[in-house]
Amino acid sequence: MSSARRRRRSRPRPASVPAATVRRDADRWFREQGLPTFVPLRRWFTDLPRRVAPLLTWVTVAGFLLTGGLTLALGIAIGLYGDDDEDDTVIAVLVLVLLVLALAIAWLAFALVRFAVRRLPVGIGTAVAASVIVLCAAALIAGGYAVDRQATVSPVLETLVIIAVCVLITGMGGGALISWASRLAVRNASAIGHMASIALPVILMLVVFAFFSAEVWQMASALHGSSLALVGLVIGALATIVVLRVSAGEIDDETYAPTPEQRAALLLDTPAERIGAASGSRHPLRWPQRMNILLVMTFAQLLQALFFAALLCALLIVIGAVAIPFGVVELWVGPGSATQPLPVEPLVIGGATLTVTVNLIKAATLLSLIATLPFIFSAVSEPRYRERFFDPIMADLRRAIVVRDALSTKANL
Repeated sequence: MSSARRRRRSRPRPASVPAATVRRDADRWFREQGLPTFVPLRRWFTDLPRRVAPLLTWVTVAGFLLTGGLTLALGIAIGLYGDDDEDDTVIAVLVLVLLVLALAIAWLAFALVRFAVRRLPVGIGTAVAASVIVLCAAALIAGGYAVDRQATVSPVLETLVIIAVCVLITGMGGGALISWASRLAVRNASAIGHMASIALPVILMLVVFAFFSAEVWQMASALHGSSLALVGLVIGALATIVVLRVSAGEIDDETYAPTPEQRAALLLDTPAERIGAASGSRHPLRWPQRMNILLVMTFAQLLQALFFAALLCALLIVIGAVAIPFGVVELWVGPGSATQPLPVEPLVIGGATLTVTVNLIKAATLLSLIATLPFIFSAVSEPRYRERFFDPIMADLRRAIVVRDALSTKANL
């Protein structure tokens, strides 16, 4: 008998894992991948206290900060600056900063509660989560009576409705999608270096010629904020159609058949690793699962496009502030006409006039929105872009499908 065969025979078998533990770990893993529909419908509303507590904490903290805290800070700002129109920009910037800060604090509370209830044993974690839910409910009720001292039972009813909505959203996987989206945003933010080194130089060469064109500045200056938002919606709709079409083709690709070695590698560090090797059988995706995959792919690509547009817009604003003086902007934009005036508006913050004009911001925003289309097309078609921006997301989804097939094969988990 060879030494390799003796080592194989003497290798200890892994300890059997209870089926309930496998199911719980598998459900959590699928939700962390942004695929709540991969969890069987009969287990959508299991382990609710530990899953609802983080979302209810986020709602409670965000509600207090966005109502009481924001109102208090806004009252102080108005008291300091009065009704002077020149200081409206300061108040608007302050409101924006406070809004972002409130959402960040709420997300931090969400992450802390989620981390605590998941790291504790199941029984203790459930008790802690139930305590958090009771505290949040008490805070919401107390806040309701503090806002309206004449109220009778309306704060209690409102709190019950909020809890019921959180339970429904959590059971259907909404909380998992929110958590997955936040992690994806952090991952995309860390990938800005790859965007700057791969996608940005080629597209910037095309955009920079239009950026130094007078007609583009005239068109951008004539657009209002709502018009720019409408342009963004149209471009987002076109990008969604492209991503949906390509993603649907990838899902239906019957030629993708991993070998047993590749399948075993895909199952590493997943709940399916504990139950042994999986067979090569493929189970057809149900339509909710297909829709879930398409939603994940579309959201991931649009989020990448948003980060790319923000990076390109910031770069164009820096270039314009350095290379395009105020007089050149006036020369390019011109006076306009009686029906369509084109004023050159300097950007004023806190009473200080900056070298950046509103016209520059509009032109940079318009070109950045338009440039996201070739970025999306390149990300889903050209091999170099696809390898960096599209294939990693598709690989995660294919891995989830393999894990689902393995868990479906083993004892109908």
